[in-house]
Amino acid sequence: MRVSAIVPTYRRPNGLRHALASLRAQRYPDWEAIVVDDGEGEGLDAVRDWGDPRILTLRNPGRGQVDARNWAVEAASGAVVLWLDDDDWLEDTDHLSLVVDALADGPALVTRGGWLVEVADGDPVVPVERGRIPFDLPVDAATLRRDNTVLTAGLAYPKELHQALGPFDRELDGYYDWDWHLRVVGVGVPVARLPGLGVAYRQHAGNRSRHVTADRRARFARFASKHGLDAELKDHGSVAVERAAITAHPVVHAR
Repeated sequence: MRVSAIVPTYRRPNGLRHALASLRAQRYPDWEAIVVDDGEGEGLDAVRDWGDPRILTLRNPGRGQVDARNWAVEAASGAVVLWLDDDDWLEDTDHLSLVVDALADGPALVTRGGWLVEVADGDPVVPVERGRIPFDLPVDAATLRRDNTVLTAGLAYPKELHQALGPFDRELDGYYDWDWHLRVVGVGVPVARLPGLGVAYRQHAGNRSRHVTADRRARFARFASKHGLDAELKDHGSVAVERAAITAHPVVHAR
């Protein structure tokens, strides 16, 4: 069962290399990466000299992250779609194997707990960590109507779900992911939760709620209205801290 990792990238060539290195380290061999560059080609240049035939590099034919993701899904040849952004990475080298095992009995939204990683500003060759917060929360139709309890890093599901549900909603921009989770569980697809903290999700200004622009707030309001949610705009760090009572993992700070 081939796994197609969709990897949008925007001006983070070193982050992209780090993300793809974590994919290349996987013990499961049947995978491909669809890298769609939404910038000026920095990402394509970053991995072109690797000469890895499993990594397909494309320019975004549209504009913005959602168009890049939709194009990556269109280009994917695998039966399984896996999400991996250029600022995230897989820490467990058996992650793909666990994903394939979880999908052996039928369609599922495969999620996993991981770490919210504070990384120094910029695009270092190797992420310089300032601290980690565990993110390992329940995921089901009820929790998703309150908060986005899914880490996008390493998320996976059968590609055929896009045939039934269509592409990601480009009108929602940064809330395409939460919208997709609700759409999937809304048609009765079960959630398969992988064990352990196996992925890393980088936290930075762009994905923190306190840095959200008026336009992003308007898109969140549109998303909440679409699903009839009475939810607040929060980033994953806020969700993790507010719901810390349901996880036994302490906050870990870098030394």
